[in-house]
Amino acid sequence: MRKVPFVSGEYYHIYSRTIFNTPEFRDNRSAERLAQSFLIANSTESTRAFQFLRNHKDATIEDALKIVKKGEKLVDVLCYCIMPDHYHLLIKELKDNNVPNFIRKCNISISKYINIKNNRRGHLFESSFNSKHADTDRYLLHLSLYIHLNPLDFISGKEWRENKLQEWSSAKKKLLDYPWSSLKSYLDDNYEDQIISGTEMITDQFKDVKEYELFLQEWSEGSLNTIKDLVFD
Repeated sequence: MRKVPFVSGEYYHIYSRTIFNTPEFRDNRSAERLAQSFLIANSTESTRAFQFLRNHKDATIEDALKIVKKGEKLVDVLCYCIMPDHYHLLIKELKDNNVPNFIRKCNISISKYINIKNNRRGHLFESSFNSKHADTDRYLLHLSLYIHLNPLDFISGKEWRENKLQEWSSAKKKLLDYPWSSLKSYLDDNYEDQIISGTEMITDQFKDVKEYELFLQEWSEGSLNTIKDLVFD
């Protein structure tokens, strides 16, 4: 039985890792399909939308989203990032136990896609998913920080966590160029990411976009391993 209960109005850090750390999402098409799964699974009409995509070879993501929008949203996704062998989500539960339903449909969808693409069988992820309750504003901020800086592990190598970043402007550009993260929505007022919603719980804790960026910069010049201890303990 899962130790973390999913309660309406509460926030949760969700993360899933592939079996044997296989970098399935290093391939852009696979990462894109996972991002699309985040979109389609977040609705009471998601099963019908997924079935429509399977049954109509010429169907597009836009066709599926028309179906999705007829249903009720299951969760708010405040932050996300997709890494080569895992993903992170910061989620708000909108109705008791919607989170497991949402994640299950995401993982099943992407697992089917990867299995067909690679002509393989079996589980894609090492467990159903991992979760931790984010029960304070401070913890929410650290989760946002950790998720949004996480792609630097792939972009620059994990050594940056201990060596600390010396050139934030260069790191910022790399992070904003990374397509599988919600960061751009936080640093660019004109950018809209359909996956995320409810972000004011984080953004309202800052005066403006620049202050949030400064928050990221200050921590990037420290040690992300310190944040990791806060996030995963």
